Amino acid sequence: MRTRLICIFGILAMASLLKADEVVGPLVGSISPNSVHMLFRPSTKAQTLRLQVFDTNGQLVKVVSEDCTAEGDFVAHFNVRGLQAGTTYQYQIESMDGSPTAIVNAGPAHQFTTASQQRTGDRVVVSFVSCVDVEPTKIWNEMETLNVDAVCLMGDTPYIDSSDLDVARKKHRQFLQMPDLARLGQTTPIVGTWDDHDFGKNNGNGLNLREEKSRTRRAFVDYRAHDRYGDGSEGVYHKMDLGALEIFFLDPRYFSQTEPSPVDAAQPSCFGKQQWDWLLQGLRDSKAKFKVLAMGAIWQDKKNSETDDMFTYWYERDALLDFIKAEQISGVTLLGGDIHVARHLKHPDRVGYDLHDFIISPGHERTITGLDVYHPSLLWSLVEGRQFLTLAADTRGENPKLTAEFRQPEGQVNRRVVLSLDELTPESRRDEIAKERRAYWDFNEGMQNKSLLGARVDAQPHRGASIDQTQQARGGAVRFLRSEGQYLNVSQSFLDDNSTAHTVSMWFKPASLPKHGTGERGFLLESTAQGATSNAQAWHLSLGLRATADPGKVNLQLYTVTLQPAASPGAAPKQISQGPFDFLVDREQLRERWNQVAFTFDSESLRLFLNGDLAVTHQLPVKGPAAEFGGLVIGGHRAGTGRNFDGWIDEVAIWQRLLDQDEIRRLSQASSK
Repeated sequence: MRTRLICIFGILAMASLLKADEVVGPLVGSISPNSVHMLFRPSTKAQTLRLQVFDTNGQLVKVVSEDCTAEGDFVAHFNVRGLQAGTTYQYQIESMDGSPTAIVNAGPAHQFTTASQQRTGDRVVVSFVSCVDVEPTKIWNEMETLNVDAVCLMGDTPYIDSSDLDVARKKHRQFLQMPDLARLGQTTPIVGTWDDHDFGKNNGNGLNLREEKSRTRRAFVDYRAHDRYGDGSEGVYHKMDLGALEIFFLDPRYFSQTEPSPVDAAQPSCFGKQQWDWLLQGLRDSKAKFKVLAMGAIWQDKKNSETDDMFTYWYERDALLDFIKAEQISGVTLLGGDIHVARHLKHPDRVGYDLHDFIISPGHERTITGLDVYHPSLLWSLVEGRQFLTLAADTRGENPKLTAEFRQPEGQVNRRVVLSLDELTPESRRDEIAKERRAYWDFNEGMQNKSLLGARVDAQPHRGASIDQTQQARGGAVRFLRSEGQYLNVSQSFLDDNSTAHTVSMWFKPASLPKHGTGERGFLLESTAQGATSNAQAWHLSLGLRATADPGKVNLQLYTVTLQPAASPGAAPKQISQGPFDFLVDREQLRERWNQVAFTFDSESLRLFLNGDLAVTHQLPVKGPAAEFGGLVIGGHRAGTGRNFDGWIDEVAIWQRLLDQDEIRRLSQASSK
């Protein structure tokens, strides 16, 4: 994006009259193609400062004056407009008390480069870090060596844990006075958002810091040079457009728990309506090839006692992702911090394409192994300190690329992920019945998944389960021998986190049925907790056969596990088991005959279909979306053995949407069983 000369000698070029423990900056903040925001605190004296901006030929192009006042902790904020895009400028700062006196001299150590307007033919590199306190670390030197175009502080930067204004301001000063960061900030934009510790309280939200948050916001505004801070009076959200890459810095703290959610008035908001509207409009309007939705919290469940994650506000998170999908917005990735573990997740086909989710933490040395928890979309994690992330948006080729690198000092790259814009662009799907189909095993020649998720959800046979080519005209079906405890396992999830609506369809032919007068059960399928067979409660998808009191009937039985909404302000949703949901079928209809069964889930009910006809609608006693699960057992229950199906199963398909009656009927007519 630019070429810079960075002076490595000296931290601040200031007159000897300045006291180092009072000085903060100069610090470059938000940039745009025609503007820059900066801050500088030279002392604890009220005075007027003059910022002069020079082009590379030494010609004066702009002059801006600002006051240092006690009300603003003696920090001057400069906003320079009317600059040229993608251009490097040097700056000088003078004290205007008496005759003008230069206290920051123009030169390579004091310069900035405005953002590019180019959407293509450019390369931008941005670094992200969270969880850094006032302590030595080599990450700032490493970012300087990499010549990044901006540094993003993603919260807990620094740790304040106080709502006292004087304490908060002092911690911000000490943080920005760290020599390596101070030097970096003289030439490189330093921007970001906050998380709980710089918001003022561990697990802090807008409700439990209702009276104090205006003070912590005041300190944040004093010591960040952003082009905006929330709506101007509340919140700290903002964005920065660097041409190829646009970063949305979200604020999940200030408004959380203080008002109804804009997507569900019965639930508390995380982002608040004003931030919500700003974000959606910004995504609609964005022209950048790549967009990053960045915040200090994480987008999934931390799985601890705290509620400062987007799992707590799953309805708002999912409404945002559904909006991106419906609007066909390409190039979106997620970014979070907070948990003292670095992670990379890939949510399959979540927004019309795979949604990559980066967690970067910590920048200090203190890790939390207990937060490196299972998630169905987790690809990689690292529990080590001094970590930061770089995102490089390169639009110089025919297919722009976004490269994410999880880094540590001394050039250590722990993980590198290269994503093409094609991969982050919604696909056009013409086949309506295949639309949103997340898994499909036809068992004609093997156990491979035939949906767009590919080999990620291939089925693996256990205890000798195999394809029988004699059972149907379309190619084959899997034969399960109950006596051998046979089943198939799918080790990855295929539905969205906390899915609100989906459909499952399959054909089955029992070789035997649960005997009347016994407690026998035979499961057609059941979801697992972490992709491997176990008894852990995760049977969101559960369909089986069991004996009934009527000797002529068999129970086609459903269970599910859903989320129960939070019971009180500040609480998290909980998993709740619901069922059994029974439907009695004539034994003779099932005995050694092919039948097609389907069921739909819509967060309010389960509808069961048999051979294309609606058999029964089961209302859920507690409404809610799907609880997390990690995989699927076909032909058995979640533990794999003990309650296995005896017979044949074929054409198992799962959709991330509700199929209607006609679509399900067509499925029942599509095969000559």
